[in-house]
Amino acid sequence: MLYINDLPSIVTKENNIVLYADDASFVITNTDRADFNIHINVLFNDINNWLESNLLNLNFTKTYYLEFSPSKRHKPHTLIHYNSKYVSNATQANFLGLSLDDTLTWNYHTESLMRKMSAASYALRQAKYTLSTDSLKLICFAHVQSIMNYGVIFWGISPSAKKVFKLQKKIIRIIANIGMRDTCREIFKNLQTMTLYSLYAYSIILFVVKNKHLFTVNNEILVHKYNTRNNKNLLPALPNLTKFIKGPCLSGIKAHNHLPQYL
Repeated sequence: MLYINDLPSIVTKENNIVLYADDASFVITNTDRADFNIHINVLFNDINNWLESNLLNLNFTKTYYLEFSPSKRHKPHTLIHYNSKYVSNATQANFLGLSLDDTLTWNYHTESLMRKMSAASYALRQAKYTLSTDSLKLICFAHVQSIMNYGVIFWGISPSAKKVFKLQKKIIRIIANIGMRDTCREIFKNLQTMTLYSLYAYSIILFVVKNKHLFTVNNEILVHKYNTRNNKNLLPALPNLTKFIKGPCLSGIKAHNHLPQYL
């Protein structure tokens, strides 16, 4: 992934360019290392040629690339350059409020999220003696639930999400004014607050419902017209990577297929 911070918006139909405000991300996928190196440098030269033709210059101090791979195994260093200027390699990046790392473990993102939640936890602990439960609940929704809900569809099933859930339970106990070892299962229900994993399940189901055109329904490929029990279920893809199995697409299909038919 070639992530460029300081590039103005370009109107294009190419599917390897993601534009947002004054940020542009160029996504390149190739299984052949030699072809990848050639392709990425050709694209980078095209970018700089476009900028120069529009009397613009690329800020190389704000330009870097992030190469994704399934594991931390050694990756050959990719040189991306233009006129003797090189693009820096990065192992993590902030992209539209999400903190990405090159193996998509989401550790970097959850650590950033927990720092914000810890600050909210301290504020709630200081305010619980002067504010009502309803006021504390509003603060929790504004400064805890909202940031937890953002992008949870991507990181909500990662191993590091357990730490976020543990901190969420700590905050709920502060609001309910109970001991740190007391169960908070009923407190979540009484406060009408979703747990982290409930937020994740809700998000992936909504993703599937809003994007059903991306999925195949069983009755679309059946050769018969009988109303079988699973004919309205979505057909899962055949995964070959663990990260895809735990990703929002396959997890969303499984969660959607477990819903009662009337829903």
